[in-house]
Amino acid sequence: MPTLPISSTFTNFLHQNSHAPLHITFAALEIINHQNGQSLNRVQRPQSRIFLQKMPQTGLAKMTVPDNLVFCFSFQFHIPNAGEFHHGEMLCLPRPLDCGRLFVDDEKLLLSFRIDAPDPTLRVEVTHVYQGILRLEHFCTPLCGQTH
Repeated sequence: MPTLPISSTFTNFLHQNSHAPLHITFAALEIINHQNGQSLNRVQRPQSRIFLQKMPQTGLAKMTVPDNLVFCFSFQFHIPNAGEFHHGEMLCLPRPLDCGRLFVDDEKLLLSFRIDAPDPTLRVEVTHVYQGILRLEHFCTPLCGQTH
């Protein structure tokens, strides 16, 4: 069974008027960690999810990532134009996360960010690669214990 194209699923949802979150379950998530150019580990998780929500501020959306290795986190990003593949910046990342980027195309959602540290040699680069949409559900409760 073919899966839904990720980029058009995102843009179609984000160009609707609803501000209710969309719960997206992916067939696979691969988390890759690097430190100082050296691979630390790879973790694969089946049936991983994200929450996608249009923000009240015009042109912004929020993504919540509950399947991170350390803690659940959210970030904002600019809503892409309909039909375009999207490279974007993660806005409002919680500390110690920074330097976040996202890439969305028909086959994958790629999130990359850094876990910052006072000593640059201790910084960790993290990449999440989500593939294959299994399920879409509208979700009506707070995410990660957040109320906004």
